[in-house]
Amino acid sequence: MAESIKLRVKCHACSYIIEGSAKYGSGHYVPSGVSFDFVAIGKVESAKGRRVKAEVTCICPNCGVTCKYVV
Repeated sequence: MAESIKLRVKCHACSYIIEGSAKYGSGHYVPSGVSFDFVAIGKVESAKGRRVKAEVTCICPNCGVTCKYVV
C-alpha cells in the first residue's frame, strides 16, 4: 500500500516555495512536482495519532541549492 506525502517548504537561500508530492510504498516511488528524498527517522505519538518523523532533502528549482528539512 503506497502512502501519499506532500511537501511544501521554503528554500533556505532564496525563500522560493518548494512544492512536491510523492507516493511511497514497498518498491514504489511516484514523484509529482519537485522530486525529493524522504528518509524516515522515527515515529511520533501525539493526541492526534501516530505519524512518521522524517528527513527530507530536495534541490531548489529556482537557485539550485540543496535544502534539508526535518518534518
